[in-house]
This record gives sequence, structure tokens and C-alpha cells, in this order.
Amino acid sequence: MAAVMQHASAYLERFSSLQAGRDSEPNWLRERRELAMERFLRMGVPTPRDEEYKYTDLRALSDGRFLLSPDEPGGHARPAHLAGQRIAAACGDSLAVAGPAPPGIRVMSLSEALVRGEPRLEDRLASIASIERHALCALNTALFEDGVVIVAEAGADSREPLHLEFGPGRVARLARVLIIAERSSRVTVVETYSGLGEYWRNAVTEIHVSENARVDHVRAQLESPQAFHTGVVQAGQERDSRMSSFSLSFGARVARNDIGTRLDGTGCDCSLDGLYAVRGHQLVDHHTGIDHAMPHCHSHQLYKGVLDGNARGVFNGKIFVRRDAQKTDAVQSNKNLLLSDSAEVNTKPQLEIDANDVRCTHGATIGQLDADAAFYLRSRGIGEAEARKLLTYAFATDALARVGVASLRERFEGLLLDRFAPEAA
Repeated sequence: MAAVMQHASAYLERFSSLQAGRDSEPNWLRERRELAMERFLRMGVPTPRDEEYKYTDLRALSDGRFLLSPDEPGGHARPAHLAGQRIAAACGDSLAVAGPAPPGIRVMSLSEALVRGEPRLEDRLASIASIERHALCALNTALFEDGVVIVAEAGADSREPLHLEFGPGRVARLARVLIIAERSSRVTVVETYSGLGEYWRNAVTEIHVSENARVDHVRAQLESPQAFHTGVVQAGQERDSRMSSFSLSFGARVARNDIGTRLDGTGCDCSLDGLYAVRGHQLVDHHTGIDHAMPHCHSHQLYKGVLDGNARGVFNGKIFVRRDAQKTDAVQSNKNLLLSDSAEVNTKPQLEIDANDVRCTHGATIGQLDADAAFYLRSRGIGEAEARKLLTYAFATDALARVGVASLRERFEGLLLDRFAPEAA
């Protein structure tokens, strides 16, 4: 916190400048921004002194130079397109929303939604992701300049993925996404983050899943190896809803992802899954949270990590089962594969249970490649590097199987194979 307060004037100057040009914003949003800025300045950029950031050092971000500078290194390369219909792209200093969207799906920039007076914004925007718990979410809320709003109208069924792409540029540094699935609707959204050079991306996605609705959300973090990436994905679910989240994290020098959902109605179902593959001196940190607030809900988590070189990984998964959340069924698993003796993982699966009629399990494993399996492959004429690649792929397969879109799953498989190809080993 002290590091941030040292540079408070820079943040306040930027905030004041932005607020001066926000006369057209509704009062409720301006007030939430002011509260968010106040909260950020009290909390500061997290440091290893904060228990939740014990293994992740973000002090290099404390002066805000990556967020507050007018220009971003790396030019204006187009972000990577993986699958589905490109529905919005942030690159440079602008946000482009493409169309037309599938039937029953409305996609708009946040600035456009505010001009239209979109009725759902006040209830959902900056109210699902907590500025009290996440200092960097508070910073995003205070400073973001535009964002993407996706509304799936009641009864709409769109399984073709909508692709949001975030590349280099001022607007994309503070990426903001709001997804609202109305009653009995279904929507699939893919977010891709990529860039060039050294920068800091601070992204926030809020998801509201109404009664009997379904949201499938995929987040691909493919940032530059010199980048810092901090992201928050938070969902709120109503009765009989389903939400699936898949986090792919291959890029960035330092990446921190906070992903969670609150099951706020009976009969909810959610899955939070992910795959991280890092090497060199990369660090990737996943903190997940599932809050079982009501009875008869199900949750599943599977996170797998592959680490090579001097890479470090962190996984902290929390499952909360509240007093009234009887008949909860929750499963959590974190499995890690270390490809070198110098790679390191810190994993901490957690259960906090206040109900007495539940079924909850959790576990974590850390291991190396199976020497017998590698010997078997080599005895069949497969080279050492190729055998290592095949065994790495086999380890990650069941995590990638959680990606429901076949074309996207194939792209992720290709990225994984390329990442640990023999020539890159």
C-alpha cells in the first residue's frame, strides 16, 4: 500500500482528468467510480505482504507507468483470432463492435449502452465484481474508458462463440466486459488477450446468469512474455442456471487471475476449469472461489498446470458452503506437471463448510513425467523430445476436454503442442 500511496498523485490526476470528461455518465456510475478510486488508494497494488498475493509480486506495477502512460510499447498489432464470430475488438485507442449479432443477442460498447439507457446496467455494472475484495478491480472500475456489453435476451440460444479480442492500446489496457444472460437464454463468449512488448493489462469481466440460463465463458491469456496481466472474472447465478468457465494461461511475464461465482439460487451448476503452461521465468497465479449460498447446487473445478524452466505456478481454490446450502456437491482438483527440476508450484485447495449434509472433495498433485512411459515411447523409436511433448499433451488432455467448442479446443491443443515442441524444448 505504501508503494501505491507514494504515487497516489499520478492515479488521482488521471482519475480527475477522466472524471472531468464524464459529464454524460449517469450519477450512479460516477459515484461507483469515486468509491472504487477511494478503495484502491486505501488498499494499493497488492504486495507479497498480502496473504492472497504471498507468492506473486506486483510491486513493479505500483507506479502505474504501464497504465497511465499515453503510449504503449509494441505498436498496434492485431489481437489473435481463435474461433467464432468476431464481435468486438479493442486495439489502439478505440473499441470496435462488429455486427450483426446472432438472433436474440445484443452486443454494444458500454458507451453506447449508457447513451441508450440500457436498463440492466445500473443493477449489474460494477456490482458483481467486488471492489472491496479486489484492489485491482477497484482500479479498473475507477479508470476504464469503455467496455463491451453482451445481453442474451430471454429464450435466446446462441452456441456459436462470440469472440472479444483485446490487443495493445490504451482502451484495451483496462478491459471491461459485462455479460447478462436473461431467463432461459444461452450464450458462449470467448475473450482473447494478446500483445507485444512490455505492458500491464488489468481486465474485469462480470457475468450475470438469470434463472435457467447458461453462459459458457472462455478466457485465453496469450500476452507478450514481457507483459503483466491481472484479471478478475466474477459471476452471479440465479436458480437452475449453469455457468462454465475455462481459463487458458500461456502468456505474460506475471499473470494473476481471480475467477469466481456465487450460486445464489437452488439447483445451480458451475464448472471452473483451466490450463496453464509456462516456462522460462514466467509466473502464473490462479485464485478461484465458488460460493455455495443455496441448497442443491453442484460445482466442479479442474485446473492443470505444466511448468518448465524456472517457471512458477500458484493455485488457490476456495469453496464456501454456507449454512443453508444443504445437499451441496462440490469437487475441486489441481494437478501440476513439472518438466524441470527448477520449476515450482504452490497449491492450496480449500474447503469452508458450514452445512452438514454435503458431499465435497478437494485435492492437489505435483509430479514429473513418468519415466517408464517415456522409456516405453523411446523404445518404440520416438525421440526423447517428442516423447516429452506427447506425454505433456496427454497430461493436459482432460483439462482441454472441458472446452465445449470443438474448433476452439483444437486451437488450444495446437497451441499447447507448439509450446512444448521439440525445437522449443
